[in-house]
Order: sequence, then structure tokens, then C-alpha cells
Amino acid sequence: MTSDTCNKKIKLNQDVVVIGAGPCGLFQAFQLGLQGISCTVIEAAEKAGGQCTELYPDKSIYDIPGIPHTFADPLISSLQQQLKPFDTNFLLGHVVTAIEPENTLYRVVTDGGVTITTRFIILATGAGAFTPVKLRVDGLDKYLNKQIFYNEPPVRKIKDKRIVVVGDNEVAINTAIRFCSIAKQVTFVHRKRRLDASAATLLELAGRAESGSIQQLHGKITDAQHDSVLTKVSILLSSKEHIDLPVDSLLPRLGSSPKMSPLNQWGINTVANHVAVDPGNLNSSIAGVFAIGDINTYPGKRKLILCGFHEATLAAFAIAALMRPDKPVHTLYTTTSTELQKRLGVSDIS
Repeated sequence: MTSDTCNKKIKLNQDVVVIGAGPCGLFQAFQLGLQGISCTVIEAAEKAGGQCTELYPDKSIYDIPGIPHTFADPLISSLQQQLKPFDTNFLLGHVVTAIEPENTLYRVVTDGGVTITTRFIILATGAGAFTPVKLRVDGLDKYLNKQIFYNEPPVRKIKDKRIVVVGDNEVAINTAIRFCSIAKQVTFVHRKRRLDASAATLLELAGRAESGSIQQLHGKITDAQHDSVLTKVSILLSSKEHIDLPVDSLLPRLGSSPKMSPLNQWGINTVANHVAVDPGNLNSSIAGVFAIGDINTYPGKRKLILCGFHEATLAAFAIAALMRPDKPVHTLYTTTSTELQKRLGVSDIS
């Protein structure tokens, strides 16, 4: 699931907007779907996953019910697969900058210039919006998304170009490996001697470096030569030697850092920068604005994915009751309810 494929389907009017596409945000969309409620999920990163994939993509997870052992990527893939029966819209690569009341509705504004009008908002932002760690070299900001790409670059900026990938992690190495087949030249620059990647990835990198398809340099970028365009980067090698490297596209992959949402600016009551909610329905101090997962707090709160799943379920039931005040919201079971099975596109074959 990428921003290119999902953002085209965005609806500017929705019953519910979920902010955050981590495990809890994805399961929230699923629970809303079971209630017959469609939603738009807004995520700051270019893909779903949240802090689960940003902070510990290769760490084992042992406490998901019914799954003895998994990792972040397969967990996120399973949650996305579970969500497929429903009409869920995704707006990826957008940071929510404002929540504005509009009569009985809310306007959700993003840094990408998109405004969505909605009845309900569910904050599932975890530790905050994850933004790429920037390369600290003076004068490079003006080339952002022209020659410097912190996220997925257009193919035309890679094909037959001299690219430099910077980073010490699995994402950086895989980026360098992936573009070998179409770039004119790929250089991988890393500061750490010991790279944070799997043995299989390191073995493939070594093979590519030995074959010459990737030039691997142990050092750091200290300067850049540019005028109207970026032409070269200066690298201080671990041997203390300086070299100038021609470059057409620069791809820093230095990891991500969480940036907390401006909750207080939105008028939401917080405790230690966490949204205070009613544990019975997950509503915040503002009617119609809910919060689930690590972003919220209440007596007895535990920051576990399992607890976030429970909160998502309660929030979906609460919203369903508010949307249909003249109709009771019954607890139905996917094993026996033909209504839920119809929404899921399945039938009971037992």
C-alpha cells in the first residue's frame, strides 16, 4: 500500500477520519467496517505501519492473541488483508496540521493541502507522526523532491542517473540494492562500521559491492556543490580522506523520528502530552474526537497493541451508537452473524 495507489481514491467527505495507520489505526478501520461505517485513514509516512514498522521492524512480537510469534511487517500485512472487504480510503504521506470545528462537523487539514470534512475523528497517532531524519548539510533544502528524496523517488529521477544512498540501516541498503538495475551508478554511504541489517541483506550488499554494481563507502557527507542544481557531494571517509562524488539524485535513509501532534492547539485536554479519554467510549474532551492506542491515557492505561485493539472496538461501537441514535447497536459475532459475514464478503461454511 503506497501513497501513489491510495491517495487517488481519497474522499473529501467522510463519516470518520482515522489519523494514524499503525496497527491500532488499521484495526480501527476494520472495526468501523464491521459497523458498516466507512472511513479515511491519514498517515504521515509513505506506507502503513506506524511506529511498529518505523521503530522495530525486525523485532519479534510475541503478545498478539493467536499469533505466537510475528514481526512488524507481517502483522501490518495481515491487518491490511483483514481490511480489504471494506471501503477504506488511505491518504499516505500527509501530516494533519489542523482540526477545525465547522458547525456539527470537523475539517481535517493536512500539510499536503487536503481538507476532509468529517463527523468523527479518531486519533491513533501512537508516539506521533514519524518524519524522516534530515541530512544535515547546508544548502540542500531547496533541492527537496527535486534531487533529494527522503521518500520514494520518481523512476525518472533514478533511471540512468548517478544516485547516492545514505544510511546505516536495512532500508538504506535495500534502497541501494533495489535501484541497481536501473540507475547508471549507485553509491551507498554509511557512517557506522556495523550496519543495522539482517545477515541476508548484508550478504547481498557484499556481493553487489564485490561485483561493482554498488560502490560502498564508509564515511559521511560533509558538504555539497550546487548552484542551480546539485552536482556533487563531499564525503569524509573513515580513512580521513576527502572525496567529491558526482550525484544526480540523493536518497538519505537515516531513519525516522516521532513528531507529536499539536494537541493543545486543537483544544484537546491532555495529560503529559497524552489525550485524556473516557475509557468506556474513548471520547476525548471534545465531543466526536476519540483517541486510541499509545496517544491516549486513562486510569489503568497500558501501552500494548492488544489494548489498542480493544479500544478501537469500543470506539467503533460508540460512533455507531452516535450515528444511529434511534437504533440499538447490538453485539454481533462474525461466526454467526449473516450481517457481518455479508459485510466481510464471506459465508459460514462450518
